[in-house]
Amino acid sequence: MRPDSESELQHFFDLARDLMVIVGFDGYLKRVNPAVLRTLGYSNEELLSRPFFQFVHPDDAQRTRDEFARMVGGDELVEFEARAVCADGSVRWIQWNSRMVPGRGFAYSVGRDVTDRRRADALAEEQAALRRVATLVAGETSAAEVFAAVAEEVGRLLRVEDTTIFRYEDDWTATVVADRGVRDIPLPIGSRMSLKGESATARVRRTGRAARVDDFSSASGALADYTRRAGVGSTVGSPIVVDGRLWGVMIAATRTDEPMPADTESRMNGFTELVATAISSMQARSDLAASRARIVAAADEERRRVVRDLHDGAQQRLVHTTITLKLAQQALQEDEEAAPALVTEALGHAERAMAELRELAHGILPTVLTKGGLRAGVEALGSRMPLPVENGVSVGRLPAAVEATAYFVVCEALTNVVKHAHAGRAEVTARIEDGLLAVKVRDDGVGGARPEGSGLVGLADRLAALDGLLRVESPSRGGTLITAAIPLGGTGRDSAARPER
Repeated sequence: MRPDSESELQHFFDLARDLMVIVGFDGYLKRVNPAVLRTLGYSNEELLSRPFFQFVHPDDAQRTRDEFARMVGGDELVEFEARAVCADGSVRWIQWNSRMVPGRGFAYSVGRDVTDRRRADALAEEQAALRRVATLVAGETSAAEVFAAVAEEVGRLLRVEDTTIFRYEDDWTATVVADRGVRDIPLPIGSRMSLKGESATARVRRTGRAARVDDFSSASGALADYTRRAGVGSTVGSPIVVDGRLWGVMIAATRTDEPMPADTESRMNGFTELVATAISSMQARSDLAASRARIVAAADEERRRVVRDLHDGAQQRLVHTTITLKLAQQALQEDEEAAPALVTEALGHAERAMAELRELAHGILPTVLTKGGLRAGVEALGSRMPLPVENGVSVGRLPAAVEATAYFVVCEALTNVVKHAHAGRAEVTARIEDGLLAVKVRDDGVGGARPEGSGLVGLADRLAALDGLLRVESPSRGGTLITAAIPLGGTGRDSAARPER
């Protein structure tokens, strides 16, 4: 029976899908089954000729030695997981259960490849971390809180000691906006570091791509000096790109001498994208708040102007008219010769008051626009310009808000042409394209218009109120093109343009 039992055991040993080994207390493998060879890719001779510690990933070597010593001392090894380095250089996670054989100098160990489970767990952990950060971003959390949360999540996910987020500045420095790490040398929020020299932060700034530095022994520069003094061994940087512009970098650092895994950059990428989304969202909110503030200020100033013009102009004329009419009435009652002249004077005051009121109303919204539409409004504007203006407006009546906004775009653009462009002619076009009113004002002047000028910023604010956009193309000595795109839907009493009658 014994030979048959040995044969049966050999069959089980050979056919088992799990990894089965017999390991001596001297650290050498005495016997391995075919599953070990298939999983790790080594030959039987290679595995039996070297201490098994040489097949363990360096990051797991010390704790594997510690657990092996405990097992030799009499403890069982249960569900111990460590990475094994395969013959092709890849890494597999193996979970081991081991028991020593008293008095025989060896132990039986059964292992199971848990690499796929580990990857699934890591992916789930990563997705959970991304969801937590995304929730903060969606909740309009402050920038400082988002940055700190990202640094914490990335540090925990990658199991690195230090995570830092830098914002790049124009003077080739970087400002710390978040930092996770316990160091003897702190890196306070708001501190600025020079990017001269060699570091992952500087490399990302130069190239716009992810970068890593695994050896700082001979690197120069302030960041490299700090990294050495802080005991950092390896760093990986992932760029933060906001609206197509390199904004900053996220740095993950470890204090071991071993480089971080090859997938570190890709795992950081999802978080840097969320940081970019948060920054873009906060910038949009800031721009919106500033735009609303400018609109309110402009509206207040416009009201003050109207009140001032009414008080200084038409109101005074009407006061004079009233006084003069009362004098005329008195003169008529007393049959004085001055009565006709006083009536004439009162009529003159009334006519001037009407003219001033018409001029004031023209500054708000001209009658020709409200009655005749955009083409008529542009025609009236062009007739008052000291240069030829070609009227290419090809739309009929539009929603009131769209019509007024388009008119003010043309008015401001033509005013700028007269004041600054030194142009010989201008052209205005307006047509409906894909549910948008596209308004263009082009001149043949000297160019160089600044989009940040107060007039154009005001137009951008006015357009933003209707979800519209303003674009300025003004190359030096190449003329200027002002383009406004205004959605037609949901902007007034009508949702589409009305046909011209």
